[in-house]
Amino acid sequence: MAEVAVSTFVSTEEYVADERVIEMDNTMRKLDPDTTQFTTMLNRLPSEVSTREKFNWLEESYVNDNYSMTAYTAGAATITLTNPTPDGAAIMVNDMLRNMRTGQACLVTGVVPATGVLTITWFGSNAAGNAGDRFLFVGSAHKQGGPLPAPKYSQRVLGFNYTQIFRSSWSFSRTATAIELYGGREPAKEGARKAVEHKRELEHSAFFGGPRNLITSGQDPQGISGGLIEFIQTNKQNVGGELTSDFLDLWLAGVLAKGSSDKVIFTGTVGAYYVSRFNRAGQGAFWKPADTSVHGVKVDGFISGVFGYQIPIVVKKEWANYPSGANGYNGLLFCIDMSNVSARPLRDGDTKMLTDRQPAGEDRMANEYMTEKGWEVAQEKTHGLLTGIA
Repeated sequence: MAEVAVSTFVSTEEYVADERVIEMDNTMRKLDPDTTQFTTMLNRLPSEVSTREKFNWLEESYVNDNYSMTAYTAGAATITLTNPTPDGAAIMVNDMLRNMRTGQACLVTGVVPATGVLTITWFGSNAAGNAGDRFLFVGSAHKQGGPLPAPKYSQRVLGFNYTQIFRSSWSFSRTATAIELYGGREPAKEGARKAVEHKRELEHSAFFGGPRNLITSGQDPQGISGGLIEFIQTNKQNVGGELTSDFLDLWLAGVLAKGSSDKVIFTGTVGAYYVSRFNRAGQGAFWKPADTSVHGVKVDGFISGVFGYQIPIVVKKEWANYPSGANGYNGLLFCIDMSNVSARPLRDGDTKMLTDRQPAGEDRMANEYMTEKGWEVAQEKTHGLLTGIA
């Protein structure tokens, strides 16, 4: 029987603890929003389904037209390629070359492809050559009535990567799924959170995954898909501190020279900090904040490219959780040619929610998101990566 409490009024503390309804905001406040911009862009671009756990693609380029030479004396009868392989096969008799530093031209009269030794006839005033001088192929000069020249063939390159199995699961007891909760019942809330976490897992793999590998030494094969950081080698530079507009522009000149104009920059918050300051340091429209979508994703601004067109910038805010400079990935800036990247899901392996994954007879539920896909990163010279921004 309840006790009688005599008082002039009843305060909030007179109620039994479980009698009071908790005042709770039904909106779940998230620390990190869903910021998987790169994989969202890839999902909106054309992609090809893979029918194997290893997928390939072919890359080709035109025959190289500029070559590095070792040092030589003025008027030397022979000069030697710095890289006989593959440049030795790219130069033929009757090719005209010009030293881009001295301006002196020469006609190739003999080639030893294995050693890279060229016999040449000089034109103009003789000048000594420095190690590393670049020679430009300026066309062939054949004799009248001459024989058919041997063809030059640029061999294709085979690119490859592997599909990787991504799994994100959640499980609750049957009783836990039946009770009422603020913000909604489970497992729906956890399922929504796992969907975002699964997308972030794919995003991390696309940027940082690898090394590309298929482990077969264990009981079952285990595929690892290499990400952008594994493929980009040619246009990869260490900033080693502050990113200046001159440094960025010189680097972009190399990246934008190859591939398409459909480039997008993805940067951590440190790189975004420096780029946003360009507009306040006298660079005019070098940086233009924007509220525009590119490939279905909101971009944070545009930067003026050295070839006249503007490059969208996406700021990866979640990278602020990582160290910057040489110690972490918040100091990275990618410039990606979107025409040379694609997601390659295994047939019937794109992201699905699979339900009732619990063992038979257990008093609980279990679901999971499962994806098996990899990343095709073709023509790595069309992409770029800056590291060490601090």
